[in-house]
Amino acid sequence: MRLVHVAPVFVGIFIALACGSVDDQSKVDGTAATGNILTGNTSGNGTLNPGGATGANSSGGGAAVDPNSACATSSADGEAIPVDLYFMVDITGSMNCPVPDTGPCEVANNPPANGESRWTVLSAALKAFVADPQNQTLGVGMRFFPTGGNGGGNGTCSANSYSRPNVGIGPLSMTAQPLTMAINQQRPGGTTPTVPSLTAAIAHATAWQASHPTHRVAVVYATDGYPKGCEPNNTIPLAADVALKGASATPSIPTYVLGVGPNLADLNTIAASGGTKQAFLVDTTQNAAAQLSAALASIRSTTALDCTYTVPKPPAGQALDPNRVNVNYTNAAGAVTTVRKDPDGTACAAGNGWQYSSDGTQINLCGKACADVKADKGGKIQVLFGCATQIGEPPT
Repeated sequence: MRLVHVAPVFVGIFIALACGSVDDQSKVDGTAATGNILTGNTSGNGTLNPGGATGANSSGGGAAVDPNSACATSSADGEAIPVDLYFMVDITGSMNCPVPDTGPCEVANNPPANGESRWTVLSAALKAFVADPQNQTLGVGMRFFPTGGNGGGNGTCSANSYSRPNVGIGPLSMTAQPLTMAINQQRPGGTTPTVPSLTAAIAHATAWQASHPTHRVAVVYATDGYPKGCEPNNTIPLAADVALKGASATPSIPTYVLGVGPNLADLNTIAASGGTKQAFLVDTTQNAAAQLSAALASIRSTTALDCTYTVPKPPAGQALDPNRVNVNYTNAAGAVTTVRKDPDGTACAAGNGWQYSSDGTQINLCGKACADVKADKGGKIQVLFGCATQIGEPPT
């Protein structure tokens, strides 16, 4: 058995191909025997083994599918999918506004004489994120906007001006230092070319995805305000259209939006169009540093880091049946549980089990199942093919 290590869990994915001995069925409730799928604490061919199912089961049910059953005869290895985040980060003049906000502030030429600014808390959160040992297998790149930042100027309204990253995407184990240096060099100034900068971010992420087809790539757009300047082609609806095109592409490039400042609810439109439902909004009248840290951690987790796995190709002459797939989770103590597939139509964020990607080439752990596996550094995931899929209950 080959184990593939992706922090924070050891992941081994074993694909067992159908031998044709099990009736087609899409649900096993743990009580009825169907074909060679049996119930009870049994051994031998065609068994479920509830006796081993004492670990955390994130999607209901307790029976663990036996990888040695007659319906699961051969195996192939798979690998966890790397996740890359491309940050487009606002360094406009309003980033000099004080935190906590005590009144209206749209632009400040210089940082506050005393205390923190939006930029100091955002930059500190970004540096903490890239330095976090838990994130070191995550790929990260970064670009700042506008080009007229760093002390003044209104930048440019051309997306081409933001096409080249300040730091290219790469594993944080290699890019953390260059990213920290680039963050430290920024000096806020200028207005907010939202549409050009977001267009460039998605274009760069799309090109990176095309050259790294085995990766999952997303944009993180961090800003403290609405579009300003570059009229008339710089509005929230136009930015939402840009995000929608990225999210609707194949493969999809989702856009996560991180809003830092008061009264930014309209940024939810961009996030929803970008496939991430709503923006992470930081209330700068409260503890902005803690909110930023939590928002970045949530973005990391919702990209399904450590929770997405490729489905390997079967040996020559054999085919995989998507209705004969089961996911076993073995915790650090050795207890085995089958994580049930979420019912069709369940959003991954609302699920507790696993789901296929839209193209059927990936398996995603969702909700509590993902959280449990990532929290268990000694655990592993085993994906079995050949036995009828166990389906969980619909979310309540």
